[in-house]
Amino acid sequence: MIPQDRRTLRKAAVWCAMMVGVWCGASQTLGAQVTPPTRPPDTQPPVTVPLVRSLPPDTAKKPGAPAKGLPVDTIRRNGKLDTIPKLKSDKVLFDWDPPDSTMSALDKRLGYRKVQYQGDSIRFDAKTGLLQLGGKPSAVKRDETMLVGPVIIYDDSAKKVQARAEPGDSVTLRDPSQRSADDFVVKGGVNYDLSSRSATVGAFETSVEAGADRLYLSAKGGQLFSDTLVSGKHIVWASDGSFTYCDLIEPHFHFTTKSMKFISDNIMVARPGVLYIGEVPVFWIPFFFQDVRKGRRSGLLTPNFGIAELLRNSPTYRREVRDIGYYFAINDYMGAQTSFDWRSGANQSAGDQGFVRANLEWTYNWINRFVTGRFSADELFRNDGQRNLSVTWNHNQKFSNQTRLSSAINWVQSTSIQRETTINPVAQTATIGSSLNYQTRLGPTSINIGGQRRQYPGRSQVDYDFPSGSISSKPLAIGKVLSWTPTATFHISGSSKLDQGVQFPFLYTPKIGGGTDSVRINASTRHLDATFSSPLTIFGWSLSNDFTLTEDVHNFPEALLIKNVNNPADSVRRIFSKTFQTNFRWTPRFTLPSFFHSTFALSPTLTFDDVDPQGGLLVRSERSGGRWVSQTKRPSIGVSSSPALAAIFRGIGPVEQFRHTISPSISWNYAPAAEVSDEFLGALGRTRTGYLGALAQNRVALGLSTTLEGKLRARSDTASDAPGRKMTFLALNFSPLSWDFIRADTASTGLSETSFSISGRSDLLPGLDFRTSYSIFDGDPLSDSSRVKLFRTDLGANFSLNSKSPIFAVLGKLLGLHGTSLESGLQAGALKTGAATDLMADKREQSEASGTRRRGSGVNIPQGQGWSLNLQYSGARTRPTRGATVVQETPEAFCDNILKISGYAAFLVCVEQVNSAPPASSSLNTKIGATPFESKPTQNIASNLTFNVTPSWAAQWTTSYDVVRKRFATQQVGLQRQLHDWTTTFSFTQSPNGAFSFSFFIAMKAQPSIKFPYNRSTYRSGN
Repeated sequence: MIPQDRRTLRKAAVWCAMMVGVWCGASQTLGAQVTPPTRPPDTQPPVTVPLVRSLPPDTAKKPGAPAKGLPVDTIRRNGKLDTIPKLKSDKVLFDWDPPDSTMSALDKRLGYRKVQYQGDSIRFDAKTGLLQLGGKPSAVKRDETMLVGPVIIYDDSAKKVQARAEPGDSVTLRDPSQRSADDFVVKGGVNYDLSSRSATVGAFETSVEAGADRLYLSAKGGQLFSDTLVSGKHIVWASDGSFTYCDLIEPHFHFTTKSMKFISDNIMVARPGVLYIGEVPVFWIPFFFQDVRKGRRSGLLTPNFGIAELLRNSPTYRREVRDIGYYFAINDYMGAQTSFDWRSGANQSAGDQGFVRANLEWTYNWINRFVTGRFSADELFRNDGQRNLSVTWNHNQKFSNQTRLSSAINWVQSTSIQRETTINPVAQTATIGSSLNYQTRLGPTSINIGGQRRQYPGRSQVDYDFPSGSISSKPLAIGKVLSWTPTATFHISGSSKLDQGVQFPFLYTPKIGGGTDSVRINASTRHLDATFSSPLTIFGWSLSNDFTLTEDVHNFPEALLIKNVNNPADSVRRIFSKTFQTNFRWTPRFTLPSFFHSTFALSPTLTFDDVDPQGGLLVRSERSGGRWVSQTKRPSIGVSSSPALAAIFRGIGPVEQFRHTISPSISWNYAPAAEVSDEFLGALGRTRTGYLGALAQNRVALGLSTTLEGKLRARSDTASDAPGRKMTFLALNFSPLSWDFIRADTASTGLSETSFSISGRSDLLPGLDFRTSYSIFDGDPLSDSSRVKLFRTDLGANFSLNSKSPIFAVLGKLLGLHGTSLESGLQAGALKTGAATDLMADKREQSEASGTRRRGSGVNIPQGQGWSLNLQYSGARTRPTRGATVVQETPEAFCDNILKISGYAAFLVCVEQVNSAPPASSSLNTKIGATPFESKPTQNIASNLTFNVTPSWAAQWTTSYDVVRKRFATQQVGLQRQLHDWTTTFSFTQSPNGAFSFSFFIAMKAQPSIKFPYNRSTYRSGN
């Protein structure tokens, strides 16, 4: 043994340096070897003088005990519990003693490779060059590689280290160059080659990076060595091992294998594999393959299928497999994937014949060029021979700070097949919309060009708004005297393939041999709107000139009642193959500067209006033979006022004070009587008898909005001068109503508005919003035969509620309950209000036509954040028309031709399809003398409930109920169980057409592709 006297040790170090001509030194417990990178062949190898002393009692480890402050991982092998320290590479593995002056001087020498060792005892064999360290623990460190264990044998000439562990002890190997691995904790022995960084180990434990997660490995034996082809990587071979992603002391699950190979940042392969939940084996697989590389890369997609696809549990079960394909990582800027889906055609039904679908998806993102987008297409081949092609292309490009292009193109070949082969209820009811927009700026001028297109699932109608554009300018001013802000807009919109609102939808032709044949007419509409506004402000006086050109074309046969302008009894009904109406309007308006800003805010105006508001200055239509006819203009003077009246009242409870605000809008205008020519009335289909449009106008209009607000008392835990938060208890808005005194003397009433609406909201219920609308007149309001009869046309309400809603805080304060804070409840309610969504908007929201985002059940998985409830009601109806032949716009009327041709069974299927199809935009005819259409009333209730069954179970239920049909339209139920390493999910969806799906799977959080799913889907075309 080496003497432990400090002075003797220092003398030995000096003697060593004089004899061999190299530097070597030590501190109290430190041994060091400094080896020059090259030495002459005739010199002897460097000699190391070991310098050791016993560790203090408080730092010594007991046999089998882990390092102080490090977690212990308890694992089970061969039925026995072994305790091995589970060390992380960022932990302090060994506590080195601080170096003295000699060691510090040696450490500062350049050009040498340093080896550091420390232990309780040391034995050096000069003949063999072996250095044996003993202690609990001992350590050897060469560069960044360190080995810690009870017994270490270091061979400097061979650059090898051997470590042995006594029963109950372990050896730890750390190599920071293997950046993705933690320490190797070995129970047994380690033979490590410092040059190649390879090792043969006994029973060991370690953890390595596996993608975005960490994989914990353990085995009875194995090998570790560096990959000579790829710098910084290593390979681990293991036999009779296990691995898990669970980082608990007793993992919830683990896989056992006979042999395993792991390549850092690349791949892990093991065979065979048995999954244990706790200590219970539940699943066996012949081999386990896991790609642990990070980032995008080419490779096979993970197929999506359930256990029932392998072991069919019912003779009527329809097998289905999705996402069988390959992903191509083309470069850093783009990637593509191709795949196909298959559904069995066995035991097929009318709405579910089975299909094969080919999918293509391409994504790109050039950040430095400000270009991003995604293109997807899929073509579905149904077993009955029908096919459907769907295309989606989303593209965004920014050419400069002033110019950008954005597009969202969606196109479907057959909306009926698209709907019948979709399980997602949102996708079944959402419109398939496309949009294109180009924006740029030229000096003070902004240019916006684009358009929209919309398809409806299960319907043939297509709506479009293309081209559409606008040109606007910043105010062009000459000092403070003159300011001009011109604006021009232009757009064309319309609909094609109309399936509703057409009086003669079919063209009938006789068949040879008897009978008739029918062909549906391709009915379409077109609307043109072009406007040029030229507002000019001179010394605060505003002069605006608006020029507008509109045109409406109905390209389908239509029956109109043509009346004699002066004799309504002289009338005849004619059928036009196409109807149209073109209006040209010119509206000059003068607005004087407002005065009394702080009180009444009066604003006088002078306007030259058209006599008949439903026609322009120039009009042409099919009734005028396409000739332009004109009407006169008349001046209209008026004044408007918008005062704000407020009152403050004392508060109660948590409310310090109330503020009630009333904001009326009052206007008055007068226009003299005027004349309208017979040609103009005939072009619009009006008669002079009972016509009220040319009367003088003496009109007063009133609109009203009122708000009740409250100021909350400042909280006691805040500063005394901190203001209290404000909240709105109730806010109401009433649409304006006007009364014409001259019209009241002539007709039955002086009201001139055709509709009236009320809306309101409140902060007590986050998201509370209600509205209602009424039709005022029964008949044409410009005719003296009309009468006032309120008829509700629209009613809607929605609100959100949860445990933190302010209404519970208010009730708690009033009842003296503790733990309720109106301030915190109001803040939570404000967040919910800002994030509130319209549940029924799913039926109107534009949906992508193809791609992975559209496929699937579409169930929102609950996340377990407390309970919340969203309720919405919507009802709409049209006023019944009296005294005329009315066409009922009902599913039965729509399918009447199917009944005549194909029989009653096909008629019932057609009625169900129309009932479950989403409504398109209204195409009901409003031309004077046209046959009126009445649509069926609609009433829907939608709800979304999220709650926690237990702290780990979260549930969500979204549904909509059709009050008219007295049946649930959609159902979406999601149930999720959160485990430490696994997620269990149940989901059920039912679509409006009766199609439904049920899904259950258990997926690993660390590797979602490792899951055990069960899926069952049933496609239907109608209930």
